[in-house]
Amino acid sequence: MKDRHVLGGSLLLVGALLTGTPTEGADTGATACGADYDCVRDLMFHYRSQATDFKMMAERYEREADFKAKDLGRDSAEVQKSREMAKKFWAQAQEADQLARDYQYQLPHNAN
Repeated sequence: MKDRHVLGGSLLLVGALLTGTPTEGADTGATACGADYDCVRDLMFHYRSQATDFKMMAERYEREADFKAKDLGRDSAEVQKSREMAKKFWAQAQEADQLARDYQYQLPHNAN
């Protein structure tokens, strides 16, 4: 029963995080900001924060997979599912990190 609550809570958190995932069209945000460095800085901080959230979720799924592997075995479907979710979150974290760097490069060095 406790596992269901944890799973339900984590699925809710995943859904909330996924609604703000970086997209391929994110470069349009930079052109929408134009020369507004406050806008660019805000986007940089947004993607940095998002990357941190994704990294935390990836670490959580990795720990969950390790914990489940002890009980269910390394080849269990649940373990594999947790590992796949961790991989997806790591990929999203890398993408958000890259977007944050891209926006940071658009700022003058004294605007950070």
